[in-house]
Amino acid sequence: MSTLRTNALEGMDAKNSITIVAGAGNVTTTNVQEGLCKAWCVSSQPATVEDSFNVSSQADGGTGNYQSTLTNNMNSTSSCPTGGSQYAENDGFATPTTSVIQQYLLSRTDSLSNQDGRAYFHLTGDLA
Repeated sequence: MSTLRTNALEGMDAKNSITIVAGAGNVTTTNVQEGLCKAWCVSSQPATVEDSFNVSSQADGGTGNYQSTLTNNMNSTSSCPTGGSQYAENDGFATPTTSVIQQYLLSRTDSLSNQDGRAYFHLTGDLA
């Protein structure tokens, strides 16, 4: 097996996209720019980030309301946040902006009241 070592790869199309083919004769490909997670975050409580990628800070927007600010903005509000928490069956997201992901944690009770707890999200889409 050969090893390629480099500090940078640059595609030749307008977006500098790089496509990886998954093996000889295989039609499965991955576009590096569009096919990777652009941000993720794990929080134990609002404003308490345990680990993250492309998240510069997190604010406590109130009980069960986590507002994560991205280090590098998304290209549009059409990004796709997904995630959950210890209350996973009732969680949700506000419409994302290009720079903030707002996640709500709701309790397991029928009242669906907001509740703080361990939460996580990941974000896909195009960076600005």
